[in-house]
Amino acid sequence: MSRSKKYKGKMSREKQRKKLPYMSILFVVIVIAIFSSATYLVVSKTASLEPEDKEAIKMTISMVGFEPNVIRAKVGQPVKINLINPDNSMHTDGGGIHNFNLKESGVSNVNITVLPESQKVFTFTPMQAGEYHWYCESCCGGKENPSMHGTLIVA
Repeated sequence: MSRSKKYKGKMSREKQRKKLPYMSILFVVIVIAIFSSATYLVVSKTASLEPEDKEAIKMTISMVGFEPNVIRAKVGQPVKINLINPDNSMHTDGGGIHNFNLKESGVSNVNITVLPESQKVFTFTPMQAGEYHWYCESCCGGKENPSMHGTLIVA
């Protein structure tokens, strides 16, 4: 083997050794970027579940139903609800959209739709004592799904 070929082989090995730390550093930077992005997504999702109105009743509506699913109120006193939808738009049933639908005499008709990963604050005033039922009709089997219901008890 000629001297020049031997020298070139030696040079390429030295270049590879010098490249190795840079590749390791690049790998570490990529791993840190991925974990940072994942942490940001988890933290921002959790923050979005905080109610906009701390004075309102915090109600979550998701594919599993309403939480809470029972509210107690008094005749003539406003009921303020902060309806939070944590579901995302990737749901195959209804695209993650939910609503609060309360259509009964004695209570104003209420039909509030909440888009995925968002929330709405609304108020209504029950005018008669009684037991009233609300439901979500936008997905999840709609009014027919027993888990997508709630009860308003007015005294």
